[in-house]
Amino acid sequence: MNPYESQALLDQYLLFHYGSADEILPYSGGPVTALEFPRRSVADNIDPSVPRARALDLGCAVGRSSFELSAFCSEVVGIDLSEQFIKAAEHLRKEGELTYHRLEEGKISTELVARRPEKSRPERIRFEAGNALDLSCRLGKFDVLHAANLLCRLPEPEQFLSSLPGLVAKDGLLILTTPCTWLGEFTTPENWPIEPTAQWLKEKLSAKFNLLNFRDMPFLIREHARKYQWSMAQASVWKRK
Repeated sequence: MNPYESQALLDQYLLFHYGSADEILPYSGGPVTALEFPRRSVADNIDPSVPRARALDLGCAVGRSSFELSAFCSEVVGIDLSEQFIKAAEHLRKEGELTYHRLEEGKISTELVARRPEKSRPERIRFEAGNALDLSCRLGKFDVLHAANLLCRLPEPEQFLSSLPGLVAKDGLLILTTPCTWLGEFTTPENWPIEPTAQWLKEKLSAKFNLLNFRDMPFLIREHARKYQWSMAQASVWKRK
């Protein structure tokens, strides 16, 4: 079973994508710079003042980054392997709100409401369940391809990198983020990079893309009221040759 089909992870990701600072981190002195990663993964890596035609959001989860892209892209396709995540994203696209539960501890939870970002253009978005390693050729090419924290969750990441030139239009932007958490449950060890991920990406992408930027991007996922995952994603932005 895909672990991302569980109700617990759906609730966790709705909080990660749409929760306010107080809902996620009500403690003083916490790592506030790690909040709003799904928004920052777009806003910090691409100029939203420049209109773009088509955007592809691979591994879109429950859709926050797709909504952010829709503010300046005339068409956005959000794809995720989890049908449950896609159903939640589509509900938000249509209805604007979705009720979920934040785990406090044990069997105790608090009801919260995820809300579609105000500046988003839901009519520009299409969400669909799909496999990033088996995309339809009918998708065509995109001016922006955004794949946040997807790479190290794929069984064959090198195959994914090989497919990217065929998905990004000339002069289009590719935005990749990854915490480089290579785990056997997602990627067999023989498919892990044998060198640092940043160097591996340069070797695999430089023939078709120009590297524009590498940066560190912290993110915070709340598991329950007193347990968090703090991670530092490696973000890179590339321009198609």
